[in-house]
Amino acid sequence: MGSQDEMMAALIGRSLGLGPEWTVVRVEIEEPVGKPAELHVYVERTPGHALPCPRCGCDHGVYDTRERTWRHLDIWQYKTFIHCRLPRLDCPGGPVTAEVPWASPQSKHFTALFEAQVLLMAMSSMPVRGIARLVRENDTRVWAMLNRIVGEAHSRADFSGVTQVGVDETARRRGHSYISTFVDLDGGRAVFCELGRDASTVASFAAELEAHGGDPAAVEVVTCDLSPAFAKGVAVHLPNAKRVADRFHVVQIASRQVDKVRVAESRESKEKRALLAKSKHIWLKNEDNLTERQAARKRELSRERLKTARACQVREALQAVYECETRGEAEAELDALCSWIMHSNVPQMKEVAKTLRRNRDEVLNYFDHRLTNAVLEGMNSVIQSAKRLARGFRNPEYFKTVIYLKLGKLTFPQLEVCATH
Repeated sequence: MGSQDEMMAALIGRSLGLGPEWTVVRVEIEEPVGKPAELHVYVERTPGHALPCPRCGCDHGVYDTRERTWRHLDIWQYKTFIHCRLPRLDCPGGPVTAEVPWASPQSKHFTALFEAQVLLMAMSSMPVRGIARLVRENDTRVWAMLNRIVGEAHSRADFSGVTQVGVDETARRRGHSYISTFVDLDGGRAVFCELGRDASTVASFAAELEAHGGDPAAVEVVTCDLSPAFAKGVAVHLPNAKRVADRFHVVQIASRQVDKVRVAESRESKEKRALLAKSKHIWLKNEDNLTERQAARKRELSRERLKTARACQVREALQAVYECETRGEAEAELDALCSWIMHSNVPQMKEVAKTLRRNRDEVLNYFDHRLTNAVLEGMNSVIQSAKRLARGFRNPEYFKTVIYLKLGKLTFPQLEVCATH
């Protein structure tokens, strides 16, 4: 190589973090027909320098070599590739591939710096299709890379301190199956995602917890909705956990019934249809979230002796139960509320009272622990963005990858490599 070529090779070698064991032997610019020019960097083992065996740590001779190519960060706007005849070392335990400083042993196609670039883009909520377009790669290859990197990081996660868990589910698409997300409420991190929302989902979570150093028997509290299947799963697989009915789900049950009352009542006559037209959000919003105009209309409609107004009062009374300071106070208020509902003439709301009585202990457990799925609610916007990033859930593994990436509080060696370059 000429002096200019040697300077370029040394510069690229430094960017790759090469030690004395490796040498950039040549750099070429190729111009494929009908495609932009590409930069190809050829690296070889430096003669006379031994390579440590990844398996035993000893120096061994070379058993054979195999050509491998990695996509690297663009250099001077050229799509850049690293080529190396990668040695396999003659270890007594069998031939083992030598490790290289520019890529992890698990990465067969990309350098660590390239992976770090893609990882940072994905963590910034850029859609994978957009990332693929920017780095000029196929989006399927980008997804495969992210699945592997995040999977490796998640496999190293420590769940030994997980004792309080929140569970929520997100529909893959309207009318389709669900994916459940389990969150460590103390750590504020997503620890497990699984397709489904039944007892088997809880069983899978318990197994995952054990695999990461956790103990299902050490889980003290689980906040979730009122699903009987979830209840069964918690009782069997998290035997010492108290189930806390998430307050937002409980109030949501009442809100749905309020809307059913509104729809049914609006069909009773033309007058009621006119009165209740475009009033859905007036009944479902909290009082302090109403605009002045909405609040005025709600007061006006409340004077019309509407069933919807009475149903709304039930929902508001249920919310007021959660303002109680003790379990005993809440117990008395809840029992009084259920009695009032059952003696009302709004049949749809009686279903709310039946649900509350059926799940009385779980509802009241809130007042012992004061835990909610608020952490999950706060993560909800990220979960919804994950839904978009993961191609609308067509592949559940994509969704899980995005959730762990953005909400798992994982550590990525690729980013540490990036920081040293």
